[in-house]
Amino acid sequence: MPTRRTFLKCIAGLGASSILWCNAMVPKTAISLLTGATNKEQRWIKNPEAKLSFVVVSDIHIARSGAVRNFSALLDDNFNSKPDAMVVVGDLGDGLPRDYKTLSDELAGHKLEINYPIYWTIGNHEFYGGFYKYGLWSPKTFPNGETEAIAIDRFLKLADREKVYGDVWINEYHFIFLGSEQSRMSDMANNDLAFLTDTQLAWFQAVLNYKKQPHKPIFVFLHQPLPYKTLGGLQQNYVVQSKKLTDILEQHPEVILFNGHTHYELDYSNMVSEASFTIVNSSSLASPIDRHRRPIINSAPGLTVEVLNDKVIIKGRNFLGPDWIGSTEITVPES
Repeated sequence: MPTRRTFLKCIAGLGASSILWCNAMVPKTAISLLTGATNKEQRWIKNPEAKLSFVVVSDIHIARSGAVRNFSALLDDNFNSKPDAMVVVGDLGDGLPRDYKTLSDELAGHKLEINYPIYWTIGNHEFYGGFYKYGLWSPKTFPNGETEAIAIDRFLKLADREKVYGDVWINEYHFIFLGSEQSRMSDMANNDLAFLTDTQLAWFQAVLNYKKQPHKPIFVFLHQPLPYKTLGGLQQNYVVQSKKLTDILEQHPEVILFNGHTHYELDYSNMVSEASFTIVNSSSLASPIDRHRRPIINSAPGLTVEVLNDKVIIKGRNFLGPDWIGSTEITVPES
């Protein structure tokens, strides 16, 4: 049975913003250290010992004011650091064809710089085309001839997938993407919640066990967050099938789940879960807000992730700086 002393030995001497995989740990995620100061070393230089490095951003909302600037800054920063992959955790735009064109044009403009794969998850705003009529905001006439099939098809063409969920292996690490298959177009009660069908959940449960290595992290991405406790309080639930999904995840403490949707800033007290698996908030690249829902100006936050032999290092980064965001240190037990 791990003792407090062995736990403290595991967390001692680590830098800010890291998730440590360590022998003899306490039996659930432990929050250990906050560093409030911004890292003065602005350039992201990959650790040469990293087995895997990737970027996670969410809520890029490409049609919003300043969003193209923020996305371009992200791609420029990635070009300098050369990650193995990037994941965008939903809300690419507002579900309109013009949003996808803007995003595709921006990707094409950086084509020579993007030498890594980009993976996408679907968000609630991918279904927002139903609020527009002839390209203008018209909620009174919702859904304006839009259907979920049309909305999902637009997303899948960009994501180059057959379903809103799927998985890939990158440098022998498992990446799993989940996504809502229904919206308020099916049922107004769905609102902006993620709706995961029984088929998707059964697939997820099966794929988690495929080539499973208990001491190796599995990275899962879903736009909407589950309910969970933080030092700052309770994170609201945004998943219809949250109980079923949580029951699956609790069987896999090796999972690190990345969410977006809330736009909340990357801060110590609210981005770390007390669940048996790890949940990480990835904020919003386009329009981050503080816990009082006030906009944070001149910030394009996201996460950098590096996997080493015994730990996963996650850092908050302002890609518009570019500079580092003082964040958290998290320790995660082996299963």
